[in-house]
Amino acid sequence: MTAGHRSARPFPDVAPWVRPPAVAGAFYPDDPGELRAAVASHVGICPPSSDTGGHHAVTGLPAPDALVVPHAGYVYSGGVAGAGYRAVVGRRGSLRRVVVVGPAHRVPVARPGIGVSTASAWRTPLGDAPLDTAVAASLVAAGLAVPSDDAHAPEHSLEVQVPFLQEALGGVPIVPLVVGRARTEDVAAAIDFLWDGPDVLVVASSDLSHYHEDATARARDAATAAAILEERVDDIGPYDACGALPIRGLLAAAAHRGLGPRCLAMATSADVSGDTERVVGYGAFALGPPPPLNDRDRHWLTSLARRAIAHELGTGDAYPLADADVPERVRTPGASFVTLERGEELLGCIGSLEPRAPLWHDVARNARAAAFDDPRFGRITPDELEEARVEISVLSPLVEIPAADRTDVERQVRPGVDGVLLAAGDHRGTFLPAVWAKLPEPEQFVGQLVRKAGLAEAWPAGARVWRYTTDEFTDDEFTEA
Repeated sequence: MTAGHRSARPFPDVAPWVRPPAVAGAFYPDDPGELRAAVASHVGICPPSSDTGGHHAVTGLPAPDALVVPHAGYVYSGGVAGAGYRAVVGRRGSLRRVVVVGPAHRVPVARPGIGVSTASAWRTPLGDAPLDTAVAASLVAAGLAVPSDDAHAPEHSLEVQVPFLQEALGGVPIVPLVVGRARTEDVAAAIDFLWDGPDVLVVASSDLSHYHEDATARARDAATAAAILEERVDDIGPYDACGALPIRGLLAAAAHRGLGPRCLAMATSADVSGDTERVVGYGAFALGPPPPLNDRDRHWLTSLARRAIAHELGTGDAYPLADADVPERVRTPGASFVTLERGEELLGCIGSLEPRAPLWHDVARNARAAAFDDPRFGRITPDELEEARVEISVLSPLVEIPAADRTDVERQVRPGVDGVLLAAGDHRGTFLPAVWAKLPEPEQFVGQLVRKAGLAEAWPAGARVWRYTTDEFTDDEFTEA
């Protein structure tokens, strides 16, 4: 707690106090040396891979902006939690605040179901962790939370994260939020309020399935992991994760920031205890800018596009979107165009400009739409599909160009690099970057785009323009192994 926070007395009716540990000696060691060694071991060592939802990590990526980590006893979930904290140790010294959001297991929380601690610090065997009480009080003043020390007092879901934060990130102030019966949008609003800069880390605390036999638990947890990776917020329920609301709120808040999840580690308590009859599942996830596709991902997507078209040609039904082995990078929401060409002949091109579904869903749907629903062409035939080249363009987020007129747009677009979206009233048109090959001059490119959107030659009043880049690849770039 800083001196400034003490003098400000954010909770004026509460004398400064320190919350004592509630589960030291039970969920984690109460001896400082043992606790420090346990945290160091868990952060430094991730459990080995297995064929049943085993542990893995995506390396070579920037430190994440948010985490989902488990909160069971360290002996059971410490290795999985450590995989999460290992991903953020590089942010030590650069953070202003850590927001930790966990479920209330024991004491209800008054409306809106989100509770702050009025303590100035939380004590662990490693010392006192300072709380950012000023911003917690601001959250209460905004009507987004209530003081709820009675719910915080026995709660382990937040406390078990504190020693990890102390060791991995040092003395950065924390804001613990305990979530009871709340709406997802209220949890997201509270997180949004506190996530007010790139120097804030958000941690959602949650275990996964509870008390199934091991094979069932792993299958359920794999489905929950897929829902997290695909940001299907409504598909994560309380029986999938005890911290379903913290996870859902975090995913909703992260989506507004263009952040996507990736899986760092998965396990069950059986990995440690050997008891496979009644287990608890654990997962660690990082949220940050979506990682780029690799060649395996690109090959898989082009194969998917062709499979989706062939399936409908053969059965008359749309592709079921039930693939068992979906690469992780294509699970996050994404926008794509699918183009079908036979030599120089265009057979169909349909796409999405904004991410509204997992990328692999978007590609499959756009592939069948390009084959069967492009109003410029007839339905593709089996012979045409056999001879066709499948090209996929994965779009970056749209970035608006501040443009007063057409000349402004022509000056700002990057030939050969940018795709451009033009919208005015009910008119809308876009050109992918590939169109620069046919219209290499900005005047040509923008002029034809205006015509494609159905607009007059004069620059329309109220026109808005966005640019984007694409990752473009075709199925003839890849050969079967």
